[in-house]
Amino acid sequence: MFLRNYWYVAAWDHEVGQEPLARTILDEPVVMYRTGDGSAVAFEDRCCHRHAPLSFGRVTGDNLQCGYHGLVYAPDGTVIGIPGQTRIPPGSKVRTYPLVERWRFLWIWMGDPAQADESEIPELHWHDDPAWTMVSGYLHVGAHYQLLVDNLFDLTHETFLHASTIGNEHVANTPLAKVERDTMDGVRGTALERVARDIPSVTATRWMHGIDPPPFYARSGGFDKTREKVDRWQIIRFEPPSHVWLDVGVALAGSGAPEGDRSRGVTHTVIDALTPETVGSTHYFWTFPRNHQLEDSDLSDYFKKGVDKTFLEDKWMLEGQQRRIDANPDSPFIDINADAGGVAARNIVARLLEEEQRGRAAGELLQA
Repeated sequence: MFLRNYWYVAAWDHEVGQEPLARTILDEPVVMYRTGDGSAVAFEDRCCHRHAPLSFGRVTGDNLQCGYHGLVYAPDGTVIGIPGQTRIPPGSKVRTYPLVERWRFLWIWMGDPAQADESEIPELHWHDDPAWTMVSGYLHVGAHYQLLVDNLFDLTHETFLHASTIGNEHVANTPLAKVERDTMDGVRGTALERVARDIPSVTATRWMHGIDPPPFYARSGGFDKTREKVDRWQIIRFEPPSHVWLDVGVALAGSGAPEGDRSRGVTHTVIDALTPETVGSTHYFWTFPRNHQLEDSDLSDYFKKGVDKTFLEDKWMLEGQQRRIDANPDSPFIDINADAGGVAARNIVARLLEEEQRGRAAGELLQA
């Protein structure tokens, strides 16, 4: 089951044009396209006639024509034309979904359209802020989205899975400093402060003092791995339904980063939009903004290759994990201290799912 009355990333803005794009979201087939004026729309990807995929059709002006028998759908999902007849049968329409273009993403609302409030879309200011530049990507991951949330909160896996890029022994050997629930205190004074809101959330913080810089950060900050030590931070925030942001970086050891002075270091943000496809697969949209060396294309290429490599290592592990879970679904998890953030995020989702289901049941009783 998935939370429905929330905004999810459906696509990058550049993915949707005047050719239909099919994507399954929350186990529902969706088709997206742009009208003549560039507006993006999203339909149920199922013709009301014989349930052919509308994504097999074509865009004609502002409308979408089914590629099977030629029914023409207006942007509001209603059938406005049928070849060979003038009468449109009652109920000839498909469901449409609220779709909003913001921060270079297309955000979709899969729940009750009456509750779709655009102000609830997270503020990803890094994507449009001239003080930041970024690399980005998309992965299809054959694993439940909550396994990806677990992965992003328990970064001790960096030591073992990502040793050649962002991991070293210090991550696994340094406990989380704190895990905060339903509070913004953990993001005050960090790169995440503008995204934080007073909604159910979890923030986990880890500081590693006087350590060797891992390869990725040595290259980014120009640190000499043989002579210089750094203070490293990892501040991770989860907000429902499935959004995770990381404020990460390193600064010269003892230069004041734990107290808020990052001037002798480098700050990166990792934005993770995890959109469930099915119960066993996830659309993983990611960006990696940085606020230094903005014009350095070689550094951007280095980051793109490094992040791609790192996330492919995650994909490989997560998909193997999902296969083991599918083979033995009743086998329980054993939690360890490093799981505190992920467990808290799962508890928030479970509580919100229960509340959403109660609200849906109450609405059904009122309509009965």
